[in-house]
Amino acid sequence: MVLDQRRTSILHLITRSPKTVEVRELTEALGVSQRTIYYDISQINGWLEREGLSPIKKEYGKGFYIPPDAKKQLPAKLHLQNEWEYRFSGKERQHLLILFMLSRKKPASLKELIHLTQVSRGTLFRDLKRISADLKHQDLELAHAKNEGYSISGNETKKRKLLTQCISDVLSNPESAQLREKAQAVINPGSKKEEELVPYLEYEITLLEKEIHVSFTEHVVQFLVYQLLISLKRQSASMTEEIDQEEKDILKQTESYLAVERLSDRIQKNGCAPLEDIEKFQLTMQILGSRVHYASTQHSRKIEEKKLKRVITKIVDDFQLIGCLLLEERAKLENNLLTHLKPAYYRLKYDLPISGGYAEKIESEYPDVFYLTKRSLSHLESFIGKSIPEEEVAYIAMHFGGWLKRGNHRSIKHFRAFVVCENGIAASGMLRSQLEALLPEVFIAGTLSVREYNRHAHEADIIFSTSFIKQKTIPVIYVPALLNDKERERIVIQLNQTLHKEKGGEEAHLLSLIEEHATIHDYQTLQKKIHAYLQNNHSTKETHKPMLEELLTPKTIQLADRAESWQEAVKQASLPLLKDESIKESYVDAMIENIYENGAYVVIAPQIAIPHARPETGVERLGMSLLRLRSPVFFSEDPKHKASLVIVLAAVDNETHLKALSQLTEMLSEPGNIDQLLSAETKEDVLSLVSKYSYK
Repeated sequence: MVLDQRRTSILHLITRSPKTVEVRELTEALGVSQRTIYYDISQINGWLEREGLSPIKKEYGKGFYIPPDAKKQLPAKLHLQNEWEYRFSGKERQHLLILFMLSRKKPASLKELIHLTQVSRGTLFRDLKRISADLKHQDLELAHAKNEGYSISGNETKKRKLLTQCISDVLSNPESAQLREKAQAVINPGSKKEEELVPYLEYEITLLEKEIHVSFTEHVVQFLVYQLLISLKRQSASMTEEIDQEEKDILKQTESYLAVERLSDRIQKNGCAPLEDIEKFQLTMQILGSRVHYASTQHSRKIEEKKLKRVITKIVDDFQLIGCLLLEERAKLENNLLTHLKPAYYRLKYDLPISGGYAEKIESEYPDVFYLTKRSLSHLESFIGKSIPEEEVAYIAMHFGGWLKRGNHRSIKHFRAFVVCENGIAASGMLRSQLEALLPEVFIAGTLSVREYNRHAHEADIIFSTSFIKQKTIPVIYVPALLNDKERERIVIQLNQTLHKEKGGEEAHLLSLIEEHATIHDYQTLQKKIHAYLQNNHSTKETHKPMLEELLTPKTIQLADRAESWQEAVKQASLPLLKDESIKESYVDAMIENIYENGAYVVIAPQIAIPHARPETGVERLGMSLLRLRSPVFFSEDPKHKASLVIVLAAVDNETHLKALSQLTEMLSEPGNIDQLLSAETKEDVLSLVSKYSYK
């Protein structure tokens, strides 16, 4: 009986679900047949029974579930005791093989590799063939010397990068504790027993955290422990690479480097070899590029950081300008962005990998925020001197996405909760905002890393966690970092099942209060209405965001020759929205007043102005109108502040207009489109272009 990666995933999927899981859901999630699912579950049940747990059960016509007693005990049991019980996947074996070859001095024999992976010679050769093909893409080579064995040859810096990526991949698989344990054994330098060394190095990382005033996520702590293990082992293998002297001098000035030197002294006193200089520099770079759950800004006075703060201010300026919105508590947002962008800056500078896989999810679930963020990062690209990878864009987009979802949430809070998230400040903030919007009766008291959750007791009614954590007395609801409609529905159902068991009492109390102060004519109907209100006071679907063609229609497009002034142009452009009562006259006055106070900020590009104001100044519903002028109006004396396209935007919040606005921005960014709009003879000429970009 074995639990491989797929069977572990099945066990997690069934355990985390608040309801039965259909076979179809499992086949879709894992990409295998029903027959395979049934066979895997029989194997899982064998393992569960051997561990003294109740097996997975199937409810006829509904699906699989795991009994409550087993669900409660499973987190403690899931760390498998015997490595022979776990069968590594092909990808996992390849990670182990790469770690094994890169962390040792001499080539690895075939016998050693077979013993490491517990597979046949044929399977091992297929794994090595795949590794060889992958290495070629990284300008490295799988070398084989007769009577000696296999090794990875090539540029030392590229080997280091591969090693770092490999560690990151191993730690990014939360469902394979056995892989992590095996990887630790592979890279253990042998200076201490593994069961003593790993906890000791974890303790050293916590001391380092205090010295540099940050709180790492659990993922980062484990990553740095692995880096230390490899540093201790690689120096014994005499593997070194060069770092530019100027870069060394810069690194030596950082608080992180000084903390690494102190760490090196401490581990030497405790029986380990001191870190060589090259390893100190490498570890410093990794620390500087590590994601944190919290970072103090009181100890930050470096010139580079001051420049980064100025860049962040420009990024937020651009995001607000391009998005035609105003972000609340801007100083707090900029501070959060600084905490994230400091390590991002070093990751990009030193070409360090970032794990997470959020780019595709963010681009799919929140395309408008992703697009706006990407367009706002030109100042960061100039500062770093590199283009920003999609994965880094996604993390920054999560900051903005979380901030856009922030609301007053002034409804009565019945429950107190914490969010446990291992993906750093951006993901934690995004998840918190999504949950606050979804569950208005829940007060989110804060976000925690797994380490913070385990260290302290927290007063709460419910815990929302992205990681599989050992449940204490507080019930846990497992959630992904990004919620789709299906996940929102599941969370609401599970919250009702978990916390609303006492709702019957609350309903009775409300009915009693009403009865005390009023006459109830239809008791049953009132009871049903109260029940529905208490149970379903959630919006599990995202707010509808109209496309550009839903806002720019024949009624909201005007073609004119000229306007007397920019003030008259704004008034004229607003007429369709006044006519259909999307806005009040006060909104037009507010737009004009904003331009007087803040200058020609509404001219976002040559020939294009998008006047707008805050929703509370007179917006009744979302609207957009376009005025095309043959002769431009000037919003200032500067010639670049002229515009022939005046597009009035009436937004009701910070989000609903973003899809239409991103489509408009894309349309106006394409070469030739502005000329086409300026030369349009009819509204249909404009609408044909609008329609073309409304589905992008």
